[in-house]
Amino acid sequence: MVAAYFSGDTRKVLPASEVEKQLADLAEWEEKTFGYSLNTTTEETAQMIREVYHLKADLIEDFMEEDIKNALLEKKMVIIPVNGRKLGNPYFRQPGPIYHMFVIRGYTKEKMITNEPGTKRGENYPYSFATIKNAGADWNHKTNTIDEEKSVMIVVSK
Repeated sequence: MVAAYFSGDTRKVLPASEVEKQLADLAEWEEKTFGYSLNTTTEETAQMIREVYHLKADLIEDFMEEDIKNALLEKKMVIIPVNGRKLGNPYFRQPGPIYHMFVIRGYTKEKMITNEPGTKRGENYPYSFATIKNAGADWNHKTNTIDEEKSVMIVVSK
């Protein structure tokens, strides 16, 4: 989604076959680069964004609501890794994904507006900042599960 945004792709919906091909290509790149393709950390995801899409990707740990809003005001995109089960999204296949990432594309006075790839009803899906912050997590390869003590976001720009 983020790469499409920065490439100027204005299609409302990306064709499933096109997305599936891109996901397969990314999995192949991850296998070649990391030796695995599931549950990449934010640092590994940022590396993939830099090397595959040639975009800037910065990490902000212990982010606050203003960090998200400032990035969006600067026409950057924000990717958030979370414990998907803490989001309370009724459209997830329950109980929801343990590790999940989504894009924040905007905000209102009370909500962060996301593109939520975990469901067919994910376009413009609203979450409160408190929900996002509470769900924040990153993958930990040493424990082979999420680290809920780590709250980090990826800020992507050209």
